[in-house]
Amino acid sequence: MTLLRSPKTQGDLDNLNEKQFEDEETHKTKRCKSFCNGSNIANYFFSLFPIVSVLRPYKIKEFLLKDAVSGLSTACLHFPQGMAFGLLSTLTPKYGLYTSFFPVLLYVIFGTCPYVSFGTNAVISLFTANIIQSQLPSSTVFGGTNLSTNSSEVQISDDSFIEMRAAIASGSSFIVGVFLLLLGLLRLGFIATYMSSSFVGSFTTTAAIHIMSSQVPKSLGVRIPSVSGPGKLVLMYIEIFKNITSANVGSIVTSIICIIILAFVKDFVNEKFKSKLFMPIPIDLILVILGTVVSYFGELNSKFDIPVVGNIPPGVPPPSLPDLRSGIIGDSVVVAIIIFVLTISMAKVCESKNAINADQELVAYGMSNLGSSFFRCFPSCVAPPRTILLKTMDAKTTLNGIFSALVILLILLFLGEYFQYLPQAVLSIMVIMAVKNLLLQFRQLPRIWKINKYDFTVWVVTVASGVFIDFAYALYCGLGLSVFLIVFQSQRGKKSLFGKLKDEDLYVEESQLTTLPSNVKFFKMESSLFFATSETFRESLFKLTWDPRILKKDSDEVTISVESIPTKADNDQKLKEQTTDETKIVIIDCSSFNYVDMNGISTLSLVVKEFRSVGIRVLLVRCTSYLLDVMTRSDLMETVGEDNVYPDIVDAIALNVFETQL
Repeated sequence: MTLLRSPKTQGDLDNLNEKQFEDEETHKTKRCKSFCNGSNIANYFFSLFPIVSVLRPYKIKEFLLKDAVSGLSTACLHFPQGMAFGLLSTLTPKYGLYTSFFPVLLYVIFGTCPYVSFGTNAVISLFTANIIQSQLPSSTVFGGTNLSTNSSEVQISDDSFIEMRAAIASGSSFIVGVFLLLLGLLRLGFIATYMSSSFVGSFTTTAAIHIMSSQVPKSLGVRIPSVSGPGKLVLMYIEIFKNITSANVGSIVTSIICIIILAFVKDFVNEKFKSKLFMPIPIDLILVILGTVVSYFGELNSKFDIPVVGNIPPGVPPPSLPDLRSGIIGDSVVVAIIIFVLTISMAKVCESKNAINADQELVAYGMSNLGSSFFRCFPSCVAPPRTILLKTMDAKTTLNGIFSALVILLILLFLGEYFQYLPQAVLSIMVIMAVKNLLLQFRQLPRIWKINKYDFTVWVVTVASGVFIDFAYALYCGLGLSVFLIVFQSQRGKKSLFGKLKDEDLYVEESQLTTLPSNVKFFKMESSLFFATSETFRESLFKLTWDPRILKKDSDEVTISVESIPTKADNDQKLKEQTTDETKIVIIDCSSFNYVDMNGISTLSLVVKEFRSVGIRVLLVRCTSYLLDVMTRSDLMETVGEDNVYPDIVDAIALNVFETQL
């Protein structure tokens, strides 16, 4: 085989790169010193406030109209969704409107993506409801105010009860904000990669099932006892069927009408004529207005006993301290991670021209939740319908949020009280229709099964555990199973021998078309070398090459006669022969060893010693930089020998296999 370069060991190659590495280190030192000067520190500080870079080059004639129209259009979704998700959070609509106002303004200051519409989100609202429920004694019925314990009952007013819930929700928002802000300042945006798309899809589907189920009693006008603990979703449906005879006919009729209208406009009109429409028809806003008007003039509450939203006091809340409790820290951290994953995923989908700064986005999400927690807001997140609308309307900058916030402010100050007659069934159906697309993710299951059975398993187990046990278990079981399957798959990584294609310099999996000298075995395991794979690596290596345990046993059992005892000359001749063609050589491809732990180092060292004890040489080729660093810091490099480590298979073959035509 003719090489276009002289063959080298890994040590030779490292020596060639040493000078270049020293030059790079000098350059890094100079760059670090230049970063520490005053101007760069100021630039870093201003980078935390992206609104500065938005305002400086802002083109009023080109951007203002687009931002204004997109912001006002998004407000048409903010308002009804804020009211609906406020109820979903087991609070009142006004708290949903607060969460549609303060986080939006804060994201304008700290955010970077013009398509992110921060505010209320169905999944996060459901999590908020679970956090609140875990911290308060359960009420006798949904929406009631009799707090019962095992020994007594506590009577409190409706306003005090809701305020207590709101304080806990704002405490969760505070913890979420602090956690996300710290992640952003520490530049830990990469954590989003730890949640696979199959897990996120199944988790959001589970959330959609819980969200839809939580709105069924309100849409039917059924009052049922509160249920909690494992299997609560199943128990809730049992209670619904037990009390179905008390359902409110007016609420059922209202719900059916709303479903027909929303489905017709969203799934037919807006989809079929989206190329002709300037913007999607804001049917949610129209339905809220029509529902309020019909309810007021038809006196639906007094005549048909249809539950309505109730009083929405005008004004914005004064700043107040959130209610911080140790019992909500764990759930709030989970909420924070979900907020980041959901929001950054939507931002990356919509922002195709420029790369998303995940670290600065973490700062924005943190500040939006942290600042708004002092104004009785629950945790905020992006909502896909609003984000897609901003993308459709071609929003130019994050300043579009100012126009959305102005509309919500007008509603809070002057218009909110006019919507007190809105039937709750209207908002419940809006919530159900908002998560419809999440439920339809079930249609992806056949495709997931075809592509990857492990992802399918994660999907099914996550949904099943979340539905039949509890929502929180979907997170625990989904992530736990994902980690287990990663380890399990790594153990099943392919182990095989490789050979050289005849008349070519390409090494592929061993077959009739490949060739290698009989005394050479080229082994590769397609996995990292750590505690879960080290034993299978050793056993597979011995099985496919030579097993030194068997060779050593056979050697010990040989009986040597006196006449056959070799002389020193014979030994010298035998050693000479063994160092040429007869020496057995095992070449290990280490290109897949991206991670090696103590077990891996010990196993690799043991393998080298076992082979060496029976006269077999071990050569390591294509070592990753991580493995080389670990070998240098441990005694493995000394055990293997620097002369037995090569940058590529061709170097190992050229320098160790003599008089062989490949």
